[in-house]
Amino acid sequence: MSKYQMYFDTVKGETHYNVDIDDAEALDSVVNEILYELRERGDVLQGDGEPQVIWNGEALDFARPLPEQGVRPNDVLRISLIALNG
Repeated sequence: MSKYQMYFDTVKGETHYNVDIDDAEALDSVVNEILYELRERGDVLQGDGEPQVIWNGEALDFARPLPEQGVRPNDVLRISLIALNG
């Protein structure tokens, strides 16, 4: 497992967590778990829509593991919501 720095755009403002993710695990299988834990801590993402993970200014592919996309341990990722309608 590798540790990544994740910043979440929540209704309370920007929230930072260090998150452990298995190197072979696709993002789609872990993002929902991470968001569930975030809600359990009382933080909810700001806005309505689908989650996206941004690294180096690019949205990452949820179907692929982070290392396959060039993301390295301790890299900074931003989690936010994309508005579906505008």
